[in-house]
Amino acid sequence: MSLAAGSSLGAPVNYEMNLTTTSGLGAGGTMNTLGMLFGAKDRSGSSATRSMELRLTNPADIPEGYQATHSVPAAMRIGPQLPLTGQRHSRGGERGETKESQPEGRVLIYWGCATTIPKGQPEIIDFKALAARMPPEVMAMTRQSRASGHPASGAPASLPPRTLGWPWGDDNFRGIPGEASAVGEHAVTASFMPQEIRYTLDANLDFLEPMGLATSAGNTRATIPLTWQALARARGYDLHAVGSNSEKEMVIWLAAKGKSPMLPGRQHECTIAEGVFAKSPMAMVAAQAFGPLQGFAYPPQKPGEKKPLIWTAKVRINAYDNLMVGMQDAAAGAARESAKDSAVDAVVPAGVGGVLKGLFGH
Repeated sequence: MSLAAGSSLGAPVNYEMNLTTTSGLGAGGTMNTLGMLFGAKDRSGSSATRSMELRLTNPADIPEGYQATHSVPAAMRIGPQLPLTGQRHSRGGERGETKESQPEGRVLIYWGCATTIPKGQPEIIDFKALAARMPPEVMAMTRQSRASGHPASGAPASLPPRTLGWPWGDDNFRGIPGEASAVGEHAVTASFMPQEIRYTLDANLDFLEPMGLATSAGNTRATIPLTWQALARARGYDLHAVGSNSEKEMVIWLAAKGKSPMLPGRQHECTIAEGVFAKSPMAMVAAQAFGPLQGFAYPPQKPGEKKPLIWTAKVRINAYDNLMVGMQDAAAGAARESAKDSAVDAVVPAGVGGVLKGLFGH
């Protein structure tokens, strides 16, 4: 007998809503940065865009012939009913591992906001030991990249088992207008759920403003000062940068190690030390702002109560931005779009890109 309702299994239906503001090269944030490094050409210019990801995960296989929708408020300027589609069975959505050739080489990892390289850096990791020894902050980057259904990236999605989502599978979706707002009542209904999911977002849970990541550095030979807008609702920030010294040497910089967010919400500047990318002709810098995070559940729980939950919902608000350092030199005497493609190709050479391609799942 198939059990479709979450409460039938003693486990709730879990719902996720991610509201993202992306800007920078191609308005793709971290996802687009990594996609560009691994061969996806960006021709959309630098502007802020808004995106929304929806995911419903059921504790049991989803029955055939199901119907599921998310109704959004009029301020979203889309919908109002968005179809949720995806993987019905527990065995769906699994992808086999592909083996990539492993060229010789190493990765140099630096971290911290400073004008000079701190003692004890860089940490050096051989390509062959990359996956086993990669710091958790960098592995978090790989997990983000493997979530290839990011709307801004244009990459195909592969949802986990027993999971429905949006905008994947919605052939009518043409993007979210720049003036869209998520403020208002949201309702999720599904033919296999006995209880609809319903919650209301206020202005604090609306899209974040663009980060406005910027640098005054024209090249990678000296310090690289980074600044961004003071986002009142940001809880903190992650920043990282990627470059290459040669076909056998990759450079990764992190704003901090051992914590996420890497930087507190009150901080709006950070400097990459002189020498980190001195041998790299260009470096790609990406940043993420962590906005408000809100959970909902039914039935509501009073302090100390432990009622069986029928559903839970989590809303995440984030912003992404990125920029290329050294692109001015590469762009000399060339058209902007052609120079942008050349710059991306130069950040990570073919050998290094093959190693990271295996890690990042593209």
